Amino acid sequence: MEPADPASFDYLHPNGRSLTNQVEGPRKSDASDSILLAQDVDLSARAAWAAVGFAVVPGLAPTAQNQLQAGLMHLLREALRAAGCPVASDFDVTRYHHVVGDDPELHHAVIAQTKAYELSQLPIAPALLEALVSAACGQAVRAYNPHTREAVFHLRIVRPHRSDHNPLHRDAWLPRYQDALNIYLPVAGSTVRSSLTLVPGSHHWPENAVERTVGGAIYNGIPFTVPGVLRPTRPLDLIRPNPGPDEVLVFSPYLLHGAAANLNEDATRISLEMRFWQAR
Repeated sequence: MEPADPASFDYLHPNGRSLTNQVEGPRKSDASDSILLAQDVDLSARAAWAAVGFAVVPGLAPTAQNQLQAGLMHLLREALRAAGCPVASDFDVTRYHHVVGDDPELHHAVIAQTKAYELSQLPIAPALLEALVSAACGQAVRAYNPHTREAVFHLRIVRPHRSDHNPLHRDAWLPRYQDALNIYLPVAGSTVRSSLTLVPGSHHWPENAVERTVGGAIYNGIPFTVPGVLRPTRPLDLIRPNPGPDEVLVFSPYLLHGAAANLNEDATRISLEMRFWQAR
């Protein structure tokens, strides 16, 4: 492990803008040519999209999809109220940044509630999403983490033109997220200018294709729990798959993803993030 030092590189964002990735943290210096996914359970292996590592698939039946999105918006409104923001029952959650502004304590008070919910709080039966992801990858999966023995889901909140998004990373750099599949499901404000960003095919890259931090990275001055890319050794061709409100993005946590800056003019992006493991 080498000392912490800041690293930055410019990359072309899918929206055509050149952005700077600035990451700090102790550098992992023993990266090898091993491929992390080759050592773990590859839930994308049987899928038609195995080579690219992701697919945008049709969402749930309209009634269930709408119920899920409306219920998740309700959870966010409840989190705002608990943090001291008495929003109305019909508050437009894409206006979140107008209520919270740039108050870090207020934003963190909301995030503390939305970063992990028990699966019992999901507005629909989890089995509906388990069936959707199982069909997408060609094998049975469950929303249950065998590494931590947890069943949870997350709401991601990314304000426009703020540093709320993660650095570029693989979830699988954290052992608790290995062997899984992820979903990104739009809730509100998810557009071609704000949705999740990823690097197709990077789940098959060797570990020495990117230099990264050992532990949680400091990204644009904000600490994150996940390690972050310090410097790539090959081009980063980022794309935004941009699932519609009636679709779901299924992707491998071994893909490089993140750095999903919200470039909307005036809309916070809210999405459901959830992980699935092999059903046993």
